[in-house]
Amino acid sequence: MNTICRDIFRAIHERKWLSIEYRNGKDEVTKYWIGIMEIDPIRKSMHVMGLHLGQYTTMSLYIYIESILSSAVIEGSYFETKQELIDDITYNQGKYRRIFDNIANLKVLNYLVDCNKMDSVPYKTDYALIEHLDGEWQGTYKLTPEQFRQIVSKFQYGAKDAASKKKMKQLAINVLSIHTPKGVYVLVYRKLRLDVQKKTLRQDEEITVCMEFALEKNKPEAKFGIRKFLDADDYELLNDFEKNQELIKDKITKSNPQINGVDDMPYVIAIGRDLLVDLHQEYEAIHKMYEKDEVTIPIKAFFGELLKQVDRRKNYPITLLDRKINLDQLLAIHNAMKYPLAYIQGPPGTGKTNTIVNTMVTAFFNEKTVLFASYNNHPIDGVCDKLKSIPYRNKGMIPFPIIRLGNDKCVLQALDDIRDLYKRTKDISIFDSTLEKNKDDKTRRTEKLTKLLQRHEERIELKEREEAILKMIETNQHLTFQTELQGVQLQEVRKKLAEIGEITDEEALKLVVEDEELFKKYLYYTSAKYIQRLKEPKNQDLMEIVNCPDEEKKVKQFNTYIRQEENLKKFQRIFPIIATTSISAHKIGEPGTYFDMVIMDEASQGNIAMSLVPIIRGRSLMLVGDPQQLSPVILLNPIDNEKLKRIYGVTDEYDYIKNSIYKTYLACDAVSEEILLSHHYRCNKKIISFNNKKYYNNKLIINSPDKEANPLIFKNIPANTTNYKNTAPQEVEEIISFIKEHPDKSIGIITPFTNQKELINKALKDNGMENIPCGTVHAFQGDEKDVVLFSLAITQQTYQGTYDWLKNNKELINVATSRAKDQLVILSDIKELKRLHSAGDDDIYELVDYVQTNGEAQVTARETSSRALGIKPYSTQTEAAFLTTLNHALDNVLNTNNRCVVQREVSIAHVFQENESYDDLFYTGRFDFVVYEKGYRGQDMPILAIELDGKEHKENAIVRARDEKKNAICRAHGFELLRVENSYARRYNYIKNILIQYFKRVR
Repeated sequence: MNTICRDIFRAIHERKWLSIEYRNGKDEVTKYWIGIMEIDPIRKSMHVMGLHLGQYTTMSLYIYIESILSSAVIEGSYFETKQELIDDITYNQGKYRRIFDNIANLKVLNYLVDCNKMDSVPYKTDYALIEHLDGEWQGTYKLTPEQFRQIVSKFQYGAKDAASKKKMKQLAINVLSIHTPKGVYVLVYRKLRLDVQKKTLRQDEEITVCMEFALEKNKPEAKFGIRKFLDADDYELLNDFEKNQELIKDKITKSNPQINGVDDMPYVIAIGRDLLVDLHQEYEAIHKMYEKDEVTIPIKAFFGELLKQVDRRKNYPITLLDRKINLDQLLAIHNAMKYPLAYIQGPPGTGKTNTIVNTMVTAFFNEKTVLFASYNNHPIDGVCDKLKSIPYRNKGMIPFPIIRLGNDKCVLQALDDIRDLYKRTKDISIFDSTLEKNKDDKTRRTEKLTKLLQRHEERIELKEREEAILKMIETNQHLTFQTELQGVQLQEVRKKLAEIGEITDEEALKLVVEDEELFKKYLYYTSAKYIQRLKEPKNQDLMEIVNCPDEEKKVKQFNTYIRQEENLKKFQRIFPIIATTSISAHKIGEPGTYFDMVIMDEASQGNIAMSLVPIIRGRSLMLVGDPQQLSPVILLNPIDNEKLKRIYGVTDEYDYIKNSIYKTYLACDAVSEEILLSHHYRCNKKIISFNNKKYYNNKLIINSPDKEANPLIFKNIPANTTNYKNTAPQEVEEIISFIKEHPDKSIGIITPFTNQKELINKALKDNGMENIPCGTVHAFQGDEKDVVLFSLAITQQTYQGTYDWLKNNKELINVATSRAKDQLVILSDIKELKRLHSAGDDDIYELVDYVQTNGEAQVTARETSSRALGIKPYSTQTEAAFLTTLNHALDNVLNTNNRCVVQREVSIAHVFQENESYDDLFYTGRFDFVVYEKGYRGQDMPILAIELDGKEHKENAIVRARDEKKNAICRAHGFELLRVENSYARRYNYIKNILIQYFKRVR
């Protein structure tokens, strides 16, 4: 499917016009806007309403898709697409296969692009489109011929101008604005769209709420958020603005006397949004993968297409900077090198950065290229600093070939680093034969460790197989089957488990070779060898950029240079490890696959849409995150999100607001393993024990030292009164006193509220304590301090809604408490906490109780969906339903006296030999597992088939309708069809192997 077909698909589903250049039968090229009414998929033609861009007249046209030379969706336009056409494309995908491939995936990607467009801070802009269009009006606005021509002309320019693809301008009607001393904050507006046929501007039914708004473009200090004007208690009112608008106006007016009321007059405004990345262009790489049948495993996993564990690659020797390692971390490195997908859950203080650093060192040793990305700068800088600061004897730091790219400032620093590295290494003598010998020696010395990790892997698989056998024994009472499973298969598994035995951290550490200095020597000279490639003639163009005296010019030149595939490949020979933010990854090569590995840190904070940009560029993926910590910061309005979900019919796994890239991958990939880094090294045991019991299913092994006799302190601040919402001045005074009393401690101050943060920072400045960091929890992700002061700012002015938002905010509470190494100090008014506390879940109240009782109070565990924490990816209902149906079908098979055979991955055309048209309905093309009954004259009859469904991104009604048709067809052919949903795929594969072994032996 080419870009034109994808634009047609978008225009239909988003009900927009499409700008095209069209070559007619006389070989003449004409420009039109078209609104698509019907499609003939056999002739690949369309019946459209066309707007001639020279004459500004509309007419009915029949056009051929293959005669369209170029296309662009007209943003801000409106066409009344027939719902019948949208439904037909959705329900009858086989019919449209010649035009639209992978419709389910296309819907997800279009949804993510549109979400990302709206996930930005809007601002008021000049959009000089229409003369004499001002004043107030309701409903639709009839345009004059001149106004219509002006709008079409501007929209057409915007569709074709490349720069405009990174800027959105939207005509809108003001619904509610707030006039501040700095400018107008447009809180609510209604989009205007150009109805070409009627030559009118029409208002969208849905409103858009701006939770943040920039009063001046590119000026963060001029950005306002709704929390400045509306209490957290009242945020919920915005979810149904139409119903609550008068109440919202009253609350804003009463709480903010400085603004002189609100502005609800319906006049035309223009809203601007800046888009950092053209995601349509980036996602072209995914479409091309499917067109060429070269889809990477990470992309298959994203779309729920992994139905069994990926075959292992070869074992790679693991190389470590030191012996500060444990079995979990070794397994994480091993899996990242060996498999195309590795999910690593890294709770606070469990050595996540150490694991990533050693994975990169191992990848470098094995000559793999790596793209290291994160949504935030902090984790990238932390890892880069560690790899740039590896000392080797008296030679200074090892010139490890990692380069940190990103925004223009980062690129300028990178170019300076390249120049410095070249100067440091150009005269170092390199002996290739010695390096090769050292590498071979190191590989041999790591063989025992590699074999141990293989044993551990095998043990995990055997335990899962044992569990599956026991489940089958429990649910199927057929005597022959029970005898085979209990007497043979279960005994075989348990015998192998006994041979492998338990594997401990101590056993693994014994095999970590103590050759630190020898390995650093290898790293030093091998790194220098890579950097010295800058001398090669083919890298002269790069060195000219590096040595360019004009800073602005050389940054621009480098960004152009690294965008070209040939240059990127040359650059990777010098710097095989490149680090950048997810947003800036689009600058590295045209969209495509260039790296052996992508490692993404803080993946639980990365939004889905932007995180795909680096993921596209790698053949394998290591996702490191923790869904129990902070989620992505999303500005997309929930109303807009629900509308987009309806348009594209996407399922909850891809919900842009509810998920991070980490959560989406775990929801869509039920077969790959997730490893928990379980050893905690940061916090005093009493501090982290709360988090362990509450959020981590008690899976953390706490290895941190207890340096502080009183690690938990609650400071009750009675009569904690205030005149300004979400502030607690008495807590601020107590914080200043505490800091003065503990000058030797590294202290961090965390508070849930921006207003309290500002009050504390003012007090710190007034007292000359500006070196003490204070912020909301997002400022402290990945950080740690000796002491954390957690200022709750709960006062007599705190309303129930605000407290309800805070009390079960697990990500905020988990991160805030786990920053403290030695001491956690909570400041609040216990009387106000008791006033707001009610029966039911209340993590804040439990935390305060836990701290007050010095860690003795009971902690109730929170439900989690993490596989790494021992929670199955499927529900008990899913397993029960499948096993009930399977055992019913098996009873029919086992009770027959005829011999049966099993075949795997059987073509559907083979099963339905007389009617291959069913292949359109069973569009996976094959059954995963078929049991045949041996008949006369070698005629095998299918009696049971299993189909393993991928994650299908459709509405439930469509899935149900298709499945009912499948079941009816199979029944008509005399056999039973069982379907396995994606979440059960891993367990099912074990059950399938149990059945295969059974039929081989018994039947």
